[in-house]
Amino acid sequence: MIEQSKKDLERYLDTVCAEVRAKGMHREIRDELSGHFTDLVTERLELAADEEEAQRYAIAQLGDPQAVGKELHRIHKPRIPWGLLAGVLLLSAVSLLGMAAVEAGFGDYYKIPDALMLRQSVYIVLGIAVMAIMYFINFKHLQRSSGWIYGAALMAIGVSMLLGLEVTNGVRRYVGILGLFFDVVGYSPYVFVVALAGIWNRQGFMKSWSGRTRDLAELSLLLLPAVIYAVIPAFPELIIYMAVSLTLYVRMTRRWIRGSVIAVTFLTGVAIYVWNHLHLRERIIAAFQADQRDTGAGWYLNSVIHNTLTSAGWRGQGMGYRIAEERLLFPYTDLFPVYLIQTFGWAGGLLLLMLTCWFVLKMVFYARAVSDTYGRMLILALALMLSIRLIYGLTILTGRMPLISIPFPFLSYGQHVFIEFAALGLLMGVYRRKDMLPAGQAPSSL
Repeated sequence: MIEQSKKDLERYLDTVCAEVRAKGMHREIRDELSGHFTDLVTERLELAADEEEAQRYAIAQLGDPQAVGKELHRIHKPRIPWGLLAGVLLLSAVSLLGMAAVEAGFGDYYKIPDALMLRQSVYIVLGIAVMAIMYFINFKHLQRSSGWIYGAALMAIGVSMLLGLEVTNGVRRYVGILGLFFDVVGYSPYVFVVALAGIWNRQGFMKSWSGRTRDLAELSLLLLPAVIYAVIPAFPELIIYMAVSLTLYVRMTRRWIRGSVIAVTFLTGVAIYVWNHLHLRERIIAAFQADQRDTGAGWYLNSVIHNTLTSAGWRGQGMGYRIAEERLLFPYTDLFPVYLIQTFGWAGGLLLLMLTCWFVLKMVFYARAVSDTYGRMLILALALMLSIRLIYGLTILTGRMPLISIPFPFLSYGQHVFIEFAALGLLMGVYRRKDMLPAGQAPSSL
């Protein structure tokens, strides 16, 4: 009869787990309910009941298996990140509205891409499709493939350098596929940080190396992409990659002193490089002297930004406004946030600021809500990657920021939205599974 009771318990656990779709939780659920079963049996045996009676009592006390399973499914079901989804749709709507304003204001006498709003609509729709695919990918599979992902990013950059389209300054960044051109170098920082989050978190990696050998391996993986960006050169990607990957490295390895030394060394190197190149030094100085007449590099763009923002007012100039004398260069890409203020005024700019800050805070909240170590670090890396770009886009509105080629995520024109939607889809996919992973995979205090 005891064997029969054990079979009854197994059938009970099978019925419970059949109601829970999060298969990753089945083992933990079975262990937890089996523990309750053992406690109830022990309690009953202490009241002088025989073992058969105690086991029947324990099964009865666990409750209806289907009801228990449905309640556990409610607890461990997928979580939809409605906040981020609403935020990205709002940013996309602002992007299309801004593209319509650019077409109305510049379309007949300023060189802009044909059918600007239509093109951006296509990019956004395709980006949303990519986001949906990444949303349903099990991020734990990415962790197991982290080394391959890292190698694929290196190989993609190599292919781009050899076969890609040549752009400004002789840098081959773009690879064409089916009529679409992808900025392989610009996309690669996202891929590298996803790979590093998985590599540094894998127990196999941590156990296969020891002592100084492991330290050297970690540092090599961290610094190799930075060296590549410096050689290409791709300085916007270098700065963003180092900011995100170094933060990730310190959080995961707890090597604060080493991380600080690397950060100080990197910043010193950047400062020396800028000081030794006159045009870069002048661009930084011009950013803080935009309201003064000068002929240095970068002064014109910063002065246009300064004049545009100071003349926009709270209501802006409206759709179709033409800048007669000082035209914004590339109002649909690098200076798109400035043109939004020109068109919709500082009232619209304040709404953009609030939307962007809310979007960033949502990503931070989702990172704190995930307990899985790899998932949490993955959200942190992607959130930082997007947040730095979003915040930089807002700082341009001060009129005191040196201009570098960092597109405003989800807003400015271009195919960069593909990688941004993909990153956001993966981020939301991690949050979706936050209650579908065993507690044993949770970190202690990350």
